[in-house]
Amino acid sequence: MQSAGFSLIELILTIVLIGIIGTFTSLFVYSGIRGYLTTRQNSEGALQAQIALDRISLELRNITSLTATPDTTAPDLSVSYKSAVLSGTRELKYDSNQKAILISVDDGSNYNELLKNVDPCVLSLSYLNLDHDTAPVNEVEYIQFEFNLDGIGKEFRTRIFPRHLVEEK
Repeated sequence: MQSAGFSLIELILTIVLIGIIGTFTSLFVYSGIRGYLTTRQNSEGALQAQIALDRISLELRNITSLTATPDTTAPDLSVSYKSAVLSGTRELKYDSNQKAILISVDDGSNYNELLKNVDPCVLSLSYLNLDHDTAPVNEVEYIQFEFNLDGIGKEFRTRIFPRHLVEEK
């Protein structure tokens, strides 16, 4: 006696095969979406870091005076400066509690966030006798600012050569 239709075994095998195909398809789609989201996050973070580095370079390139925290590798560091082209006394600061690079103009009480999710941040100053006088080496040759962004795993750094720290004779 032959009956028309599917047997129970055929039905179960079809469901199992559809399940296997569905599992692999969902893993493929999931990995593609996850890769896209990770790439987008890294790209946006790198763009924000580059914008922050450009702003820091703009701020520190034309400084006429500079006061840095004694330990520029401390968890919190700051640099106060005056610029030949920008008005007021400015301050660039890294706050380890907020994990943010902050910038302030004039009073030092109102900070604007330049970049967040920064950890760690290092500021280093290199001194050299640029005006060749008999005084001790006291001119800043360059300022190096470097940091890592959480979640990206890449170090961002810039080296700024101040133009106006050595007085013309």
